[in-house]
Amino acid sequence: MSNAPARKSRLKSLTKRLRTNVNPDAKRVQLRLVNIEVWSAARAGFFVTVALGVATIVGFFAMWLVVGQLGLFASLNTLLAGAFGDGGIDVEQQLSLPRVLSFAFGVSIFNVIVGTALAALYAMIFNVIGKITGGIAVSFTNN
Repeated sequence: MSNAPARKSRLKSLTKRLRTNVNPDAKRVQLRLVNIEVWSAARAGFFVTVALGVATIVGFFAMWLVVGQLGLFASLNTLLAGAFGDGGIDVEQQLSLPRVLSFAFGVSIFNVIVGTALAALYAMIFNVIGKITGGIAVSFTNN
């Protein structure tokens, strides 16, 4: 029975540590992010936008396949022929796979160029703001 107060004390300290989720032996380091290298941000932005460009091309291709398999091109042709007469445009011919993929490729190239430039621009803007405000404070611990 003499161990009861010691166990109660250990239980309180354990529950306190679990509640705060902080290891008392952990070292805490505070760092500030003040500067982002513009070239590094441009490279990262380039790779992210290239991945998004590939996803755009694959998405356009998949959408064209789904629309073609469902027969929506033929239905749209029938609808347009009924509305405007037989001299209407052929939707299947206008939205052929090479045209759709070339459009997707153009959109992807545009996104890569603009996204890379914007990533570099955002890094420059962050650097100016970081010099004025002192950056972003980040805390690290080793659990």
